[in-house]
Amino acid sequence: MMPLLFILSVSLTTIFGTMHGNLTKLHRHLMANYSPEFRPALNLSEPTTVNIKFYPFSLKEFEEKTSKLSIVGVFVIEWHDFQLKWNPDEFGDLNRMLISQNTLWKPDILLMNPFEKIEPPGFDRLKILVLNDGSVSWAPPDVFEVSCAADITYYPFDQHTCLFHFSIYMYNIFEVLIKPDYYEITLDYYSPNSLWKMKFASSRVLTHTDSQILVLKMIFQRRPMFQVINTILPFCFLGFLNIMVFLLPTESGERVGFSVTVLLAIAVFMTIVADTLPGTSEPSFPRLCYLLVAELGINMLVTICTILVLRLHHKPQHQKIPSWLAYIIGKSVRCNAKMGKGHKLDLINESSICLETTVSTISESGKGNKKDLELNIDLTPSGNGVTQTQRKHVCCKTSWQDVAKFLDLFFFILFMIFFGTSKIAAYFAFA
Repeated sequence: MMPLLFILSVSLTTIFGTMHGNLTKLHRHLMANYSPEFRPALNLSEPTTVNIKFYPFSLKEFEEKTSKLSIVGVFVIEWHDFQLKWNPDEFGDLNRMLISQNTLWKPDILLMNPFEKIEPPGFDRLKILVLNDGSVSWAPPDVFEVSCAADITYYPFDQHTCLFHFSIYMYNIFEVLIKPDYYEITLDYYSPNSLWKMKFASSRVLTHTDSQILVLKMIFQRRPMFQVINTILPFCFLGFLNIMVFLLPTESGERVGFSVTVLLAIAVFMTIVADTLPGTSEPSFPRLCYLLVAELGINMLVTICTILVLRLHHKPQHQKIPSWLAYIIGKSVRCNAKMGKGHKLDLINESSICLETTVSTISESGKGNKKDLELNIDLTPSGNGVTQTQRKHVCCKTSWQDVAKFLDLFFFILFMIFFGTSKIAAYFAFA
């Protein structure tokens, strides 16, 4: 076993030693008369075709306030250099080698809309892969930072389109021709981001007069679940809870305290949520902020209406109820008075609920008088003695407590309608 390992090690050492010598010989051969200052074109009237691919790796940062987008990716740039050809049989069957990028010509691709400053991609220690047929491949990785204006109108359901503009600097279309290999950028090597989802990425070349610009288009969509669970739903729950104050009995004495406590909870929660919202006003403003302010305003109205109902509930009974209010309540609430034979009803006045009914005037010889007959009403006229039937207004006296109960029901239904319609409107606003 040991001799076998020794023979293999000697063989491998010989092979690698021979390959290293061939590499040195090949490098000297290729670099003998090579100059990186001139573009590789045998006929200078023909452009050098450069194929470009881009592979995004991850989204490093997207800051809405500063409009800064940072993405980690790599370019795969390929072209043909007639000066870098060789016969593999003359160099130990070597058909490929890596050469320092500073010693070869390469297209000077630059990001034209950077966030801070213009710099070439990659770093000095990068290598360029060269094949024996003259094919050259250069893959500079980098963190590309651009300015991307964030449109947060539909936050947290917003999506953003960001563009990267690259140019082969100092070369026109007749010298260097850019050709992207495909329109849609593959995301096979992209690592998902916890906050942003890349929906689509594409590349295309724009030609302006005699120059070309490579445009990379990336569409990012925010993952909204965190904001939905921690911002929108709590506001909805607190708003619904505050409307329940109209179902709380007035006699409990806790209505104002309950409503004010919920209102303060909403106000405090809103200040906490404000720190998580994008703090920008231009060029767009989050519609969610309008929704939160509307929720705060509705709950403030709930508190005001609660105080108004309590004030009416505790009004002195000697104060008259306005006739228009008594009329509205009379049309909405059934009179609680028992209207039966021999039951006495109050005379009509400005603070009474009036019901129209049939009154039978009974005349009996020697019994009662006209006033008694008008007040002692039998709603079921029967038997002998019914001499006249006429329309009268039977009136039941109402109180401020009845008014308060009516307003409780009215405000509960009203604010429940506001609550439902606002949520439906918000759904269509963010759809």
